[in-house]
Amino acid sequence: MTATILDGRKISAEIRLELKGEAERLKARGVVPGLAGILVGEDPGSAQYVGYKSKACEETGVKEMMRHLPENVTERELLGTIDQLNKDPNVHAIFIQLPLPKHLNEEKALAAIVPKKDVDGFHAMNVGKAWLGQSAFVPAVAIAMHAMLIRGGYDIKDKEVVIVNVDNMVGKPLASILVQDKDKARANVTLVYPTTPKLREYTRRADVLVVSVNKPKFITADMVKDGVIVLDFGSTYVEDPVTKKRKNLGDVDFEAVKEKAEAITPVPGGVGPMLVTMLMLSTVQAAKLAAGIA
Repeated sequence: MTATILDGRKISAEIRLELKGEAERLKARGVVPGLAGILVGEDPGSAQYVGYKSKACEETGVKEMMRHLPENVTERELLGTIDQLNKDPNVHAIFIQLPLPKHLNEEKALAAIVPKKDVDGFHAMNVGKAWLGQSAFVPAVAIAMHAMLIRGGYDIKDKEVVIVNVDNMVGKPLASILVQDKDKARANVTLVYPTTPKLREYTRRADVLVVSVNKPKFITADMVKDGVIVLDFGSTYVEDPVTKKRKNLGDVDFEAVKEKAEAITPVPGGVGPMLVTMLMLSTVQAAKLAAGIA
């Protein structure tokens, strides 16, 4: 058995096309989804990622309203910028490109975004609502993984989902989606740390295995059962000993595990390409909520 490849690029393109249609319908009603991002400093990696978001805005019909602040911006100035965006009716969604310079408090900055515009889903109110099963914004990784399962045609009801990650971006928010007593959910979810003794005993019982630890080939074929669905959000660049070129490896031994799995995400080309698209999805949802459109 060779696994079905869950192609994040293909799924992302499909969703962006759908979002473009939704944005056009909103525009016909006088609503243009507006996304404001805050980039502090000139970190090359952050700037590149913001560029991806700009391109996605163009493709989906979302209006981009980026704010570039200097590296030495004060906390007061940063919070003032966030307050301006909170009050701007043309801004439906706000994100802060992380990491921030060390002299700024990330937690304080993220908490300053009003929940209805917090499309990254980091505000405590959104986190709490998500666990309660209420409408809320959830981090992009979590909704990306859920979308890949659903669009792949995989029913997770009553399935054993094991997530090797217990952070606020992947493990916890994904669990908050999958455990709800709702359609496309009702899974039995276990969160485990990668340092858990006898980790193999957990991973081998998984119908769906999610891994995000940034340790190349951390999950080997003997750690999964036949027919598992694997979502790999690991990313580590290593040098090929032969070609000397750097390549991106996931947390799963892809070549070995794909021979046992029913479906698997590749690295690169799996969950990663979905992230910016999910930000666009949340932005369109925020615009619809602000306009009172179900």
